[in-house]
Amino acid sequence: MKKTICILLLFINISVFGQDSNLGVKLKGKITNSISNEVTIYKFDKSFELSIPVDNRGSFSSKFTIQDPGIYSIKQNKSYTTLFLKNGYDLTLSIDSKSFPTSLKFEGNGAVFNTYLKAKSKLDGDLVGDTKVYFVVPVEDFLKKIASDSTQLYEQLRNAKLEQEDAKLARKLILYDYLLKRNNYRKFYVYNAKTEPFIPENYLDPIRNLDMNDADAYNNSMDYRYLFIDKWRLLEAEARKKDSTISIIDFTRDFANKITYEPIRDQVVRMLFNKVDARNPSFESDYQKIKPLIRVEKTIAEIEKRLATAKSNKSGNKLADFNYENHKGGLTGLASLKGKYVYIDIWATWCGPCIKEFPELDKLIKDYKGNDKIEFVCISIDSKSDYQKWRSFVTDKQLGGIQLIADKGLDSDFMRFLNVSLIPRNVLIDPQGNIISSAGLRPSSKTTRETLAKYVGAPIIKSVKK
Repeated sequence: MKKTICILLLFINISVFGQDSNLGVKLKGKITNSISNEVTIYKFDKSFELSIPVDNRGSFSSKFTIQDPGIYSIKQNKSYTTLFLKNGYDLTLSIDSKSFPTSLKFEGNGAVFNTYLKAKSKLDGDLVGDTKVYFVVPVEDFLKKIASDSTQLYEQLRNAKLEQEDAKLARKLILYDYLLKRNNYRKFYVYNAKTEPFIPENYLDPIRNLDMNDADAYNNSMDYRYLFIDKWRLLEAEARKKDSTISIIDFTRDFANKITYEPIRDQVVRMLFNKVDARNPSFESDYQKIKPLIRVEKTIAEIEKRLATAKSNKSGNKLADFNYENHKGGLTGLASLKGKYVYIDIWATWCGPCIKEFPELDKLIKDYKGNDKIEFVCISIDSKSDYQKWRSFVTDKQLGGIQLIADKGLDSDFMRFLNVSLIPRNVLIDPQGNIISSAGLRPSSKTTRETLAKYVGAPIIKSVKK
């Protein structure tokens, strides 16, 4: 949980600082105990990625131009840490691959701000400590605590003596860190204490009154992005409480029309995209209402893709075929299962919610053992680097059903057909290969057992919580 708080401080996207693109970024460094012949520089939203060769002494050097200044990640194999980059920087790094985040040191143009951001992240992590202790206190004590923490962070900032534009950014990061902690109080309290805290009626007023047109904050702080989405959720729930007839699309239209900064407005409209889904019987009419709200061409393309996917994933349509490696050897294709109902579970070894579902999936498989009307197929989307982990996981956990691994993960044709972006994902098809449900039938859901009983027959056997 402490790690979760710290990560919020690291994933920051900055795009407002002045920079000279003609200069580009000069980046060099040395990795002690290097374990690869390259390092990768990338943005968390995947809008930028660059591989830099590392020689046998662990040294690397590159000059490149970036479109937006901001927080980027440097990665070698699975180890990574973050750094702030902008055109004009001439930055030298030293890293030990055995302690990637903590060992990173900076020299040259850009070192001062990067060193400050690293120190700020550590101080904030130290101040939070154990989240159970930090959040599970009476609300008045919590407010005093986060105010005191902000005071210490501002003091650290003053002592850092940053350049004016860097200091302005740093102050905003501290402000939105404070507001996000305030906003998350109830969530973390309930998670740790398993009971509701007392919260004054006006406690969330700073969220209700959050400036929705702060372009600087949007482009600088992921904390701010979490906050304005939570503001949307909060006000939408309050609006429905006052008027149960208001639709989420109508509310979002009114909400978005108050936003003048297009990227923020676009992000809010994206909250409606889950309406364009085959599980929503009104997805085509909802699409017609949502599309006019979009003003960004890239986002229009995304919702068009969602519409096409929803149409292809409708109940009654044919499911795309696949032909994947079987854990027991050879390849298994969907066509080979024709004539049976097929329940598909899409998962990965790194997916906690997927693994949490396995006990219930195992019960389903055992309950239908001997029933030749249905097959259970589990498809892993693990990457090639995790191939052996997948093989060992299936063996060690003695997972039942037909265990397959997608050849290209999420980029395989089958996953693209389903537009898989979140897992676990569950699909049920009939003996002719037609879709009964393209998502939503998790093993732990009572609806899943009811649906299987309806189509396949027997057994419900046990009551499963929704």
